Amino acid sequence: MDDFLILDGAVGTQLEAYNVPLVLPIWSADANLNFQEVVIKIHKAYILAGADIITANTFRSTPWAYRKAGFSNKKALNRSKDSFFYGIDCAFKAAATTTQIAASVTTVDDCYLPENFPGKTAAEDNYGQLLDWISQTDVNIVLFETMGNFEELKIAIEMSSNTTKLIWISLIMKDKDSLLDGTPIPTVMNMIQSNNIDMLLLNCNNLNLTGQALEEIVEFRHYNIGAYPNLGLKEYENNFSEILNEFKFKTYMDSILDYKLSILGTCCGSSPQHTKILKTLKQGI
Repeated sequence: MDDFLILDGAVGTQLEAYNVPLVLPIWSADANLNFQEVVIKIHKAYILAGADIITANTFRSTPWAYRKAGFSNKKALNRSKDSFFYGIDCAFKAAATTTQIAASVTTVDDCYLPENFPGKTAAEDNYGQLLDWISQTDVNIVLFETMGNFEELKIAIEMSSNTTKLIWISLIMKDKDSLLDGTPIPTVMNMIQSNNIDMLLLNCNNLNLTGQALEEIVEFRHYNIGAYPNLGLKEYENNFSEILNEFKFKTYMDSILDYKLSILGTCCGSSPQHTKILKTLKQGI
C-alpha cells in the first residue's frame, strides 16, 4: 500500500451527535463560542483514531454568515472573528505534536448552491478577511473546501497566491465531468494547473461519484491529490441518517487508493470509527 496521510472526518455530524444545536446559515460556527470542550473532544477522537491532519472548525466562521443570520456588520465581524480564533485554538488544544492543522474555508454562501455566489467584491472581502486571520495563526494548511463555483474558486486561488501557508483546494462535483456549477472539468483543471496549488482534493460527493471524478482528474494531474467523500446515499440533501455501511465503506475507500492518493479522509456522515478503518487500510490490514 502506497503511503498516504489521513485527514479527519466530519465535525458537524459529530456535533449533532453531541446534541449541539446547528442552525443555518451559521451552522457549526457558534460551537466554537459555546461548546469548545465538545469541539476539542471531537478533534481528539479523530487524532486517537489515526488522523494525521485535523481541520479546524472554521467552515462558517465568516462575517458573511453572521450577517446573513441577522447580525449587524460590526457584531458579525466581531462574532465571526471570535468563532474563527476559538476554532483554531480548539484544534491546537487537541492536536498531538505530529498533527497537522488545516484552517477550513468554504464558499461565501451555501456550498451546495453555487448559483448563490454573491459576486467578486463579496468574495474578495470574505477571503481577504479570512486569509488575514489565518496569517496570524500557526496553522500550516489553508483548506478551501466544497468549492463548486468556478469564478469563486478562481478568486480564492488568486487571493491566496502570496500566502506562506500550504494551499489545498477541494472540489465538489455535479457529475464526473463538471464542477457543481456545471463548469467542464478540463476548464477547471486548466485553471488549477496554471496556479501553484499544493494539494487538489474532492470532497462531499458520495463514494461512487468520487471514484468517477478521480478517474477524470488524474488525466490532468497525477500527484498530490486526495479525497474525502461523504457517506450519504444521496447527494446534497444534508441528511446523513442513512449512510454507507462499514464493509462497503472500506471496500470503496480501498478501491480509490488505486489513484495513488496523497490524502484520504471523510466528510459528512462520518465519525472517528471511519478514521480507524482508514488507518487499517494505511497499515495494510
